[in-house]
Amino acid sequence: MERNYLQYITKFLSDSSEMMPEPTLLKPLVEPDGTIKAVAFDVYGTILISASGDIDESVISAENFKAALDASGIVLAETVLEPEMFFTEVLEEFKNLIKTFHQTARSDCKPYPEINILEIWEKIIMDNNNRNRLILSGPLCIKCFTFVFEVLSNRIYPMPGMKDVINNLAERKFPLGLISNAQFYTPVILNFFLHDTITESEQVEPFDPDLTIFSYQHQRSKPDAVLFEHFKTQCRNKFGIHPDEILFIGNDMLRDVFPARMAGFKTALFAGDTKSLRLRPELSDLKGITPDYVITELRQLFKILL
Repeated sequence: MERNYLQYITKFLSDSSEMMPEPTLLKPLVEPDGTIKAVAFDVYGTILISASGDIDESVISAENFKAALDASGIVLAETVLEPEMFFTEVLEEFKNLIKTFHQTARSDCKPYPEINILEIWEKIIMDNNNRNRLILSGPLCIKCFTFVFEVLSNRIYPMPGMKDVINNLAERKFPLGLISNAQFYTPVILNFFLHDTITESEQVEPFDPDLTIFSYQHQRSKPDAVLFEHFKTQCRNKFGIHPDEILFIGNDMLRDVFPARMAGFKTALFAGDTKSLRLRPELSDLKGITPDYVITELRQLFKILL
């Protein structure tokens, strides 16, 4: 990737405004558990504060679209006489392409298909380039645009205690994993906030690469059971760890606690931010499903993990 793109993303993330979680009314439910041998986390709303609460609940706006075009060096052609109308048209196409993908890709064996957000934007931007409505500065500007637009649409910041908890568990030799609805920019963001480095590597230290499961890589999104079964298999084959020795931490009863429980994991509901807490009491599938633990701060994991 072009060096200037990486430099821009470094500055872009460095300028991220500090965010703080909004406390919820839930009370912690924690107790020591010496049987846990591996730990896995959700990302958005759990170890990263998400302004919208989750990766797929972004605020789509013409303002963010224009800012991303400016950041990536993509300019409107002179043939675009009404820019605001053009922005509205493109954003509607964006939403419709995602909707169409989900409708056509969904099946009995893949109930929760996951988009590749970069492919969506590549199609839209190249189509408008071919129609002489957008002028590109180079092939990588689409990746830059996508990164900036997505992060502007859903601002993120580390959850308090994120680095301390992850580094502490790594020092204590817990195998660490991630199971997250994510896109190509997710590991970039995590590496920046954890290590203050910008890299395109999909590996995020100290998480085990075989236990790092991002939805875009598997074309499946949570709560798809396949993602959790894959994690379970990897834990067993690589570390000899059984499902009931795995603790999964997430903020969503449907996407995190439910599939983790179905896979046989122990679960901790992260209830530390009103914006991201998803209890979903209206869902009949969740009746009788309760987390083993409830934490309102990530550091409360130290009271569980011995």
